[in-house]
Amino acid sequence: MLSLLSTPRPRLRAGLGALVAAVALGACSGDEVIDPPFADTVKPRVTIAKGNAVADTLVSVTINATDNIGLKRVRLFLSGGITATYDTTMTSAVTSLTLAVNVRVPSSAPIGATVNARSVAIDGAGNFSDTALVALTVGNLEPPRAIITSPVAASPVVSGKALVLSISAKARYKVRTLGYQISGAFNAADSLSFNSPLRDSLAILDTLTIPDTVRGATINVTPFVTDSLNQRVLGTAVAYAVQSPANANTIPVVRTGVSRRVEVSDTVFVEATDPVGISVIGYEVRSLTGQLLVADSVTSTGAFSTLVRTFRSRLPVNVFPTTVTIAGFARNANGRRDVARFGSGAVRADSVQVVAGYTNPLPGGGQIADAIYVPRTDRLYLSNIERNWLEVFNLADSTFRAPVGVGSRPWGLAAWPRDRDGAMGDTLLVANSGGTNISYVNLNAGPTGREVYRYPLPNIMVYSVTSVKSQLTDQVITQRTVYDFSDRPQYLATTCVASPNPGTPCGDVVAVYSTTPTPGQSAPFPNKGTVRWENLNKNSSHFFFEQAMGQTQNRSDTLEIERFAAGGVGADSVLLPFRQSIVTPNGTFNYSVVARLDQLAFRDTTYVRNSGNFRRAIIGEGGPVLGSRALTYDVTRGLDNGTPLPVIDRGISRPVDVSDFIANTFARVQGVGINFDGELNAVKGDSTYLFDNTLRLQGILQSRPSGGGLDFHPLNNSANSTPLRTRLAFVASSEPVIDVFDTYCYRRIATVPIRDPIIGPVRATVRPNGQLVLVGATIRGVTLVALPDNFTTTCQ
Repeated sequence: MLSLLSTPRPRLRAGLGALVAAVALGACSGDEVIDPPFADTVKPRVTIAKGNAVADTLVSVTINATDNIGLKRVRLFLSGGITATYDTTMTSAVTSLTLAVNVRVPSSAPIGATVNARSVAIDGAGNFSDTALVALTVGNLEPPRAIITSPVAASPVVSGKALVLSISAKARYKVRTLGYQISGAFNAADSLSFNSPLRDSLAILDTLTIPDTVRGATINVTPFVTDSLNQRVLGTAVAYAVQSPANANTIPVVRTGVSRRVEVSDTVFVEATDPVGISVIGYEVRSLTGQLLVADSVTSTGAFSTLVRTFRSRLPVNVFPTTVTIAGFARNANGRRDVARFGSGAVRADSVQVVAGYTNPLPGGGQIADAIYVPRTDRLYLSNIERNWLEVFNLADSTFRAPVGVGSRPWGLAAWPRDRDGAMGDTLLVANSGGTNISYVNLNAGPTGREVYRYPLPNIMVYSVTSVKSQLTDQVITQRTVYDFSDRPQYLATTCVASPNPGTPCGDVVAVYSTTPTPGQSAPFPNKGTVRWENLNKNSSHFFFEQAMGQTQNRSDTLEIERFAAGGVGADSVLLPFRQSIVTPNGTFNYSVVARLDQLAFRDTTYVRNSGNFRRAIIGEGGPVLGSRALTYDVTRGLDNGTPLPVIDRGISRPVDVSDFIANTFARVQGVGINFDGELNAVKGDSTYLFDNTLRLQGILQSRPSGGGLDFHPLNNSANSTPLRTRLAFVASSEPVIDVFDTYCYRRIATVPIRDPIIGPVRATVRPNGQLVLVGATIRGVTLVALPDNFTTTCQ
């Protein structure tokens, strides 16, 4: 409806659909006669935009049109999900018009379909405006969108030079094609098509070469995107003025990208732009006194107006941290040179700290859960839970090799034990947390190893048997309740049955593992994990219940545990009978195990690690709350033979020791560690707690809480390790450092600065050449830190 009654209404003619329009007009009073020598040649202007929020059954646009003398017509065209045409004809002189159009969506139009809206204005002299475009969607969803992010509009371009276009797009129904079309001084088009799996957003770089014949003109570059429904949408056109190389009196614009903390072999990003082309691009590194430490550059033909290079630095620094400055520079095809500058024009030289380590990003992305070093091959194997493979990092040349495919969501890693001296076999064991199996990886197969078998883990069922009196008959009734836990393995440790003496060959391999909990487990255990061991040679099992033995107040729950074999491996068996009859010289009596049910299961992410000699293991209960439990396991102690069917494993920590550990620490577990012989264990929480194999607290390391782990020196042995340079623990921090502690005096003796905080496991290794190396998972990938093996401890 018009608000100005004195102004005649324009006539609105609609095509398909229903139209509701609101118009605001500005008019000249009277008609103006223009003589032919002064004919109107100024074309009108029109813009179109998405209208105000309306119901999903409507599509709304707002059109603004202006002309210096008078508009005659404004037209709107809809195509795609809705096809319609709308036309306005002015019957009096109107210089400006605002038109809001709401179009009713037909029932046949699919939700999410793209509607391309185009508008054009015509003045009284017959001049046509440029076409205005906007993309809409049925249902008011976000339409596909394509934009040119670089170079910005009005940036000069030079004929005969290559222009690098940066285009990004986003589409609700995924991006199938992304490209651009050129109009103006010349016509061209280019695009890039993508295959499944399609992404909902992405960016590309493309090179646009301006022909030598185009000079003193303007080109319009319009991006476009096509989604998986073949809906094609044009973006906003960007105009560039084309110059002759001889007339371009420009200097390079240089931008440098570098982290605040850099490694000796780190990356330095340099980008330079100049319409006449870049011939040289590089960077310089200087000390704080201005001394040039190192410089590097590359040359080009000068055909590209934008040149981007990522350099691998070689900084001559061996003391960490050391502060240096890094500055980028470039020279254009006309020989003019400049350096990186701030917006104010001041020279930009980034001050950075050079830190220890060398970080390699994961080749295919993902997330690292665990890691293990294999000395024989001098390689590090890392479980990538998002890619279902093991990353293989070769320490000799600091490169990733071909990954090893394993099961679903690989988590914990452990080596096949060979002897009490810590020698590893040629098989790695991988806990596939997305399944119920353990992968066997033969390290001698293929270039980096190959999965050769998947051990099917059994289904272990737990029952509680409680006796109650009937309220009607006063008879004793036995109630049997079943608890079904997830059998998916999470963290993994390997031990072997053998004498504790050094050099003893390993017998049966006993794998200790925690399980991945799920919400579907029986009440009261949703999202609760368990700990178990599996004898991989005898195909027998054990469920850790020893930490829960005892009676709670006003309740007595007797346990029963059964093993159900999977894949024909092993046999169905009773691991813990509800009742056993024991015959003694004094008669026969019944024996049952009574447990506190609330202590039977563990919180999510329960950590498990084995000692270097494959005798012991440490178990740390994860979770975000205080009061976590820790357990130790000693495979040499075996089962208690005091009952007809041995059921209690004497190698598992006693309930009284577990509760005493909580009383002494009351910590939140964020990682665990164990030294070579298992005489010293560590739990990382708000601090790091050291305790012996009976869970007696030995001391506290004042470490900083973080999501990263810890590890002992590989040769750390017994409670007071010798030589003294091995009496160390390496602990991740919330800061980008690794703290080094004396494990007998409990003092921090060194801090090693690195680029990023460690957020995953930490592994300390001694390579075959004797070099001490730390490996940690960070947000950028895998960080490798070579350390001097000569740390000085703080007491004798």
